[in-house]
Amino acid sequence: MNPRDFLGIVFGGVLLYIIVRVFQSPVKWAVRVLINGAIGLAALWAWNMAFTAHGWAIGLNPVTGLTVGVLGAPGFLLLVAVKMMVL
Repeated sequence: MNPRDFLGIVFGGVLLYIIVRVFQSPVKWAVRVLINGAIGLAALWAWNMAFTAHGWAIGLNPVTGLTVGVLGAPGFLLLVAVKMMVL
């Protein structure tokens, strides 16, 4: 192996390490938001299954799912309040 190949391998390894370190945090954040959004959609689906007959259905879409998933119970109460204001 000549010195030029060795330096190329070392440089590539260092560059790969830097790229992984830079993008590690945003990827974790994005995965966490997607998981919370899915949990929020599941909670809204359960709510709709229980209260659609009473006229208390909340739309299932990515925005409402992320609202409940990221904000939690306050986000759910926000959606219920908006629903009441629209009626």
